[in-house]
Amino acid sequence: MLYKASTIQSCTVQATDGDLGKVKDLYFDSEKWTIRYLVVDTLKWLPGKRVLVSPVSFDNVELDNNNISIFSSTDEIKNSPSVEEHQPITRVKELELHSYYGWSPYWVGGGLWGPGNLPLLSTKEDQQYVTEMEDDQSFLRSVNELRGQVFGYNVKGIDHEELGTVVDFVIDDNSWVVHYLIIDTGDWLPGRKVAISPESIDSIDWVAKDITINLRAAEVEEHSTETGSVLELEEIPVDNLRTRHLLNK
Repeated sequence: MLYKASTIQSCTVQATDGDLGKVKDLYFDSEKWTIRYLVVDTLKWLPGKRVLVSPVSFDNVELDNNNISIFSSTDEIKNSPSVEEHQPITRVKELELHSYYGWSPYWVGGGLWGPGNLPLLSTKEDQQYVTEMEDDQSFLRSVNELRGQVFGYNVKGIDHEELGTVVDFVIDDNSWVVHYLIIDTGDWLPGRKVAISPESIDSIDWVAKDITINLRAAEVEEHSTETGSVLELEEIPVDNLRTRHLLNK
């Protein structure tokens, strides 16, 4: 099923022996547009430490009940490699986390999640690649960054028209692929929103916080919808068209 990132951020993450806290952010891979980690607000029991959990570690996902269970215990989380608040997440840091937890390295192999298209625990074969990838660049970006606390990234059409701002993401809870960005068209089309796929993005200026898509304003207007209709996106069943597109890049 498809869900909005805002729905996932209302979830509580449960370890094998208790609650860890609520999801406060999601990090996605800006090359394959797949969620790689949830960031958990540990409610002050681990001050200054950012807790990342990978879909690889999910035991049970019940987004309708605002609950995500993981295989790790609270002690395992507490003793995990430190990921400091307000610091970038480097590939070296990812390697430490993946080695510690036994997560399959998603950047090794031809699939969305390394050798396959679904998040899985690593095998012995996966682990042999870990030390070979330390100089590779990480492409992680924050969902909260793109949609902003007040205003998200600006979206422009191929005709340079201002189309609106990013307000949410649409993600499936199976492969954790980002299928759509939800754009609020603001004063241009008051009361309406539009869902655009990452394939329609021509470029992203991470400094200026601008996204340019390969659609004209008239095409975006044609596919815009009332706010309530966009909210029904989470009822759409997931197909594999986007996965096939990503794998054929």
